[in-house]
Amino acid sequence: MRIEILGTRGHIEPSAPNHMFHSGVLVNDVLFDIGERIFLDRNPQAILLTHLHSDHAFFTEDELDSLPVPTYAPQRWREHPEIQVIRNRLEIDGLVITPIPTVHSASYRSCAYLIEEGCNRIIYTGDLVSVRRRYRDRIPEIDLVITDGSFIREGGLVRRDDRGRLHGHNGIPDLVRFFSPFTPRIVITHFGSWFFRDIDESIRAIESLGNATSVEAAYDGMIIEL
Repeated sequence: MRIEILGTRGHIEPSAPNHMFHSGVLVNDVLFDIGERIFLDRNPQAILLTHLHSDHAFFTEDELDSLPVPTYAPQRWREHPEIQVIRNRLEIDGLVITPIPTVHSASYRSCAYLIEEGCNRIIYTGDLVSVRRRYRDRIPEIDLVITDGSFIREGGLVRRDDRGRLHGHNGIPDLVRFFSPFTPRIVITHFGSWFFRDIDESIRAIESLGNATSVEAAYDGMIIEL
């Protein structure tokens, strides 16, 4: 399994040479999230979206005639009826892909993806408060988790809407604690503005959260081979 992290910048103005692009992860020839139009130049076999915020799906705020390959998301998008709603496991280009419903937005549905090839397993979450409770016991042992770096502080920024539903982003320490029992390696991406104030120090802060589980900061173009 070949994983390339195409973009590591959250929905923010700051950027840096190795952190210029919004979210996108290419696993073999399947693209997970498409925060930048340029990611289409990689000619993916399919696109799977964690949710429909523009830093994960650029076409929600930028004109695009149609998506050129089969595209899946947790919900439909009126301007692009070709998007298919993903509810069950798919097999694409040798990968077995299972959606895992998550909590992130009060307005949009979201999911993480369990991605398997042979004995290799990874999870890519996109933006995250939590995995929905009834799905937590279904998480297997995995080789790698790629997850949300919007906030370094404990608790991140999580709010409740007028119906009591949580939305926002959990803190990196909270996500590391949640995923560590399942995996020896966690890679953090989708950085918030905190990361860009002192990138070297931010990378050290992320790495310091590791113990038995390795925790590291992603960068645009990072390649991981499993």
